[in-house]
Amino acid sequence: MKRTGVFAIGLVLVLLLATVALSGNSLNLDKNALEGKKIGFVQLTLGTTYHAAMSDRFAELAKEYGATFNQVVSANRSAAEQLALAEDLIAKGVQVLILNPVGDEIVPSVAALCAQKNVPMFCVDNTSPGDGYVYVGIDNFAIARAIGRILADFMGGKAKMVYVRSTATDTGCPALRFGGIMGGISDQGEIKGYQLIDERYAIVDVGESEGMLQMEELLAANPQIDVVIAHHDAQALGALTAIRNAGRKDIKLIVGFDGELRMLEEIKEARNGKNGPALATGLNSPTMIAEITLQAINELFQGKELKDCYYIPVVGIAYDNVDAYMSYGF
Repeated sequence: MKRTGVFAIGLVLVLLLATVALSGNSLNLDKNALEGKKIGFVQLTLGTTYHAAMSDRFAELAKEYGATFNQVVSANRSAAEQLALAEDLIAKGVQVLILNPVGDEIVPSVAALCAQKNVPMFCVDNTSPGDGYVYVGIDNFAIARAIGRILADFMGGKAKMVYVRSTATDTGCPALRFGGIMGGISDQGEIKGYQLIDERYAIVDVGESEGMLQMEELLAANPQIDVVIAHHDAQALGALTAIRNAGRKDIKLIVGFDGELRMLEEIKEARNGKNGPALATGLNSPTMIAEITLQAINELFQGKELKDCYYIPVVGIAYDNVDAYMSYGF
């Protein structure tokens, strides 16, 4: 499996990861300004391992440093609901608001609310940098592009692909992820051999059970599939279960996104396609995002000037480099 550029980047970023990743450790605070502060968090969902791990890490660190952490969770993934939840948290006196948005369209409304009430706002995960808030998360396009390069290297010029999509209401990162994958494929050669032949939306959430149901429909409708593109690792793992249950041998590669521990274990177990479909993913550590966010909030309360955005490193993960990233699984 050729690794043009992606693996070299990953090796360089191992050192960077060592400097920013704090999972399992205390934050590197020169002064604890979090004590006694009220932090509000509008979380997108707790229906995936990814989001649950992020919330758990936020709560763990807030408790360690004496902050009050008040989390509310979207019930129906609507912009109107998230705005109402933000209004409620601000009415309860939170001194900073963290938002994991249902999509890009809700961000300006919450940012305007926070500006009106003089409450600093941080956006995490499911959007990108913009005005009126500090973004902490990932460059979705760049990471997906690394995954696309892995896909193209593995397939060598052609594939029939299906897409296990996020929910229809998710208008944040899906376009960046799919666009990045296609960009990564084109980085490695012509894109005309790669056909997207079918796709399914997640109905309720982007968890493993949804991915299995989506993949069952895709398998029933398509007798030949080479590649499965999944919006999240959880959906990719559900798709893998459906493929195994169906006894299908045509799927050569499944790509996800996030770096869940089970996904990393499956990447290693698959041995680059020797034991069933090969798998690949991109690093998107929810615990690292929580840690960087609280580090930045601590600096905010110290009166320090913050950057507009904080990214974790860009890394595509496949069989030949998975061992270097097992410790970042969640």
